[in-house]
Amino acid sequence: MSKFTLPANFSYDDPLPFTCNENPNLPVSLAMYGIQASYLILGAALNFLIVLTIFKSKGSTYRHNSFYILYTADAVMGIYINLAEVFFGRLFIYITPLCPIISPYFFSPSVVTKFYYAAVHYSLGFKTFSQIFMSFNRMTCVILPMKHQKLWRKILTPVLVTLFILPLGVIWNILISRVYINPNGAGFSVNYKDTIPWASISLLHLIHCTICFVLVIIFFSVTIFGLATLKQRIKSAERSLTIVTMIMAVQTMIFAFIQIYFAFLAVYTPSIRGILLMTVSFVFDSMNVFGPIGLIVMSQQLRKDVFHLKSVETQPSSRSISTVSHHQPLSRAISTVIAPISS
Repeated sequence: MSKFTLPANFSYDDPLPFTCNENPNLPVSLAMYGIQASYLILGAALNFLIVLTIFKSKGSTYRHNSFYILYTADAVMGIYINLAEVFFGRLFIYITPLCPIISPYFFSPSVVTKFYYAAVHYSLGFKTFSQIFMSFNRMTCVILPMKHQKLWRKILTPVLVTLFILPLGVIWNILISRVYINPNGAGFSVNYKDTIPWASISLLHLIHCTICFVLVIIFFSVTIFGLATLKQRIKSAERSLTIVTMIMAVQTMIFAFIQIYFAFLAVYTPSIRGILLMTVSFVFDSMNVFGPIGLIVMSQQLRKDVFHLKSVETQPSSRSISTVSHHQPLSRAISTVIAPISS
């Protein structure tokens, strides 16, 4: 097995060649790729259908609803991550016969690998921040039901601008650093040599994930408290919100813990690096695939619209967040705000 070691000193433009390793378990690698590609494509397809439904909706059903606008931005990033992994990242890790054919094209600095690596981490940072804003959006639905729409009409554009700017804080060091490929099993993956050593991608992700985790828990707690103090408690919605939000929090927490390892402990315990690299890829996947599945499962109206299902009966109280209006009575408005859930 060939071993790849970065030279102690190399310039930004120096080629970094290596010899691909032999793969004694090609059928297993192909099966792993097939499984991962299947659920990643499923997540991308569901997100595409949701976005298509939102843009095709008439009136204010989805397009004029702040939650669905936030989710659309998140979904676009999720689609990119899923497709980028299927057609580049996982492709060259698991379809190992491609390694000796394709890898020489990326031994020298490449715009393709730079864009892929920076955009994936940008999208991941974007999704971290989108969790914050979507959780805040749900909270305002509960504690400010009469002012929710008016509030979000004022802050939606600044929130979206902020949402697109903040992830640059994750990838700025990648943009000025050398991105290269290195052997990964019998295939290859993309890595980088940081120009600013203290600002590792793991540390920057850890900072952002910690902020996200704390804020999501705060918004979640306030939302549950708001529901608990209502005279008409929506137990099923409260239970669904608890389950999905805790899954979001656990995903972020696991991701943060893994970033702690890569930021501070990887040098001291290199033996588990490979296991955690594999684990973090599945955490990425759960964050990108759970969102559209959770949203479709929890929102009956969206599910019907996405799959063009005919309604057997229509009950106003079961409609999704898209039906909330500040002209509705409080008890009706609260009963409709918890349907959309996403990762």
